[in-house]
Amino acid sequence: MKVLFYIAFRYFFSKSKNALVNWISYISLFAITVITATLMIVLSVFNGFEGLVLSLYNSFDPDIKITKFDGNFFDSEDVELKLKEFDVVYSKVLEERVLLKYKDREHIAKIKGVDNNFKLVNNIDTMISQGKYFEPSLKQNSAIIGQGISYYLSVGINDFLQQVQVFVPNRKASHLLNPQNAFSQRSIVPVGIFSIQSDFDVTYTITSLQFVQELLDLKDELSAIEIKVLKKNINEVQKNIQNTLGNEFLVQNRNQQHQILYQILNSEKLAVFVILLFIFIISAFNIIASLSMMIIDKKQDIISLFNLGLSKNDLKIVFWIKGCLTTLFGSVFGLIIGLTISFAQLKYGFISLGDGSFVVDKYPVLIKFSDIGLIFILTILIGSLASWIASRKVSLD
Repeated sequence: MKVLFYIAFRYFFSKSKNALVNWISYISLFAITVITATLMIVLSVFNGFEGLVLSLYNSFDPDIKITKFDGNFFDSEDVELKLKEFDVVYSKVLEERVLLKYKDREHIAKIKGVDNNFKLVNNIDTMISQGKYFEPSLKQNSAIIGQGISYYLSVGINDFLQQVQVFVPNRKASHLLNPQNAFSQRSIVPVGIFSIQSDFDVTYTITSLQFVQELLDLKDELSAIEIKVLKKNINEVQKNIQNTLGNEFLVQNRNQQHQILYQILNSEKLAVFVILLFIFIISAFNIIASLSMMIIDKKQDIISLFNLGLSKNDLKIVFWIKGCLTTLFGSVFGLIIGLTISFAQLKYGFISLGDGSFVVDKYPVLIKFSDIGLIFILTILIGSLASWIASRKVSLD
C-alpha cells in the first residue's frame, strides 16, 4: 500500500509534460479551494446574522415562559408555590392588547404589566435609550415604551400635562355598543424609551403589574410567568417545571417561544448551504476531468507499472488517491482562506453594511467548529466519490 501512496504523491506533486493536463489539475484544485472557502465564509456570516437576530430577541425573552395551555389568564398562587423548589428568579406578567392615544395619534399595541423582578429576568433596564426605567413598586402610572411606539405617537418622555391614554375593552360592560362604557380607560406617563428590536419596539408598552390589573379589573390573575434560570441546565429545569405543573400549563424555552423564527433562520441557512454544495458537486467534475486527462497522459506509465507487478485494481487506487489528495489539499486551503477572511471580518470588520441604518455597522460573523467539520467531511466525501468515478477509467488497452 505504501508503494501506491508513493506513486500517487509523485503524480500529485510532479508536473506533466502536457501543459493542458497541468492547467486542468490547477483549475480542479482552485475550484475546490474557492468553493470550500465560500462555504466557510457564507456559513459564518449566516451564523453571525442568526446570532445577532436571536440576541435581539433573547434580550427581551426570558429563559423560560409559563402560560396557560389554552391561552387564558390564570391564578398565580399555586404556580408560585411550586416554583419555590426550583433555583430560579421569576416575574409575574399580565399582558393585553390595547389602544394607545396621544393627542390626535393612535396606535394598537400591547401593554405589559410586570413586577419588581422583571428587570432581573431579562435586563430590560439596560435597553433604555432615553429616560430611565420605571419602578413598579411605586404603584404609579409611569411606563416605558418602545422606540417604534414613540415614533408613531410622536410622544416623548415625562410629559405629565399630556399623558398617553390607554383603552381596553371593558369586560363587564353591559352594552359594548355604548361608547361611554365599552372601554376601560386610564393614562400613563412614559418615563423611558427602550430600543431592542423593531418587532418589540412597535408593540410593547411596559408598566407596573398593578396598573394593568386595575385596567383589566383583575386581581391576582396573570397571563404569564417569566423565569430566569440561575445555575442548572435550562432544558432540564424546563422539563422539571413542566412535569410539576402538568399539561394544564405550557412551559417554553427561548427557542420554543419563537419557534417559527428559528425554523426560518435554519431553513435559510440550509437552503444556501445546499445550493453551494450543489455548486461544489458540479465543480467536482473538474476532478473527474483532471484524472481522466492524467490517465490518458500516463498511459505508458500505467502499462509499465502493470508489467512491474501492480494489478489493475492497484492502478485504480493510485489515481483514486491522487484525486483524494487534490480534494484534501483544496479543502484545507479553502478552509484556511475562509477562516482567515472570517476572522479578519470578525476582528476588523472591513466589510460594512452600508449607510449605518442597520443595528450593526459591519457584517456579523460567527465561526462554529461544527461547520468546519461538516464542510471538511462533505468535501472529502464528494471529492473521493468523484475520484473513484474517474479512477474506473484506468485501462490497459
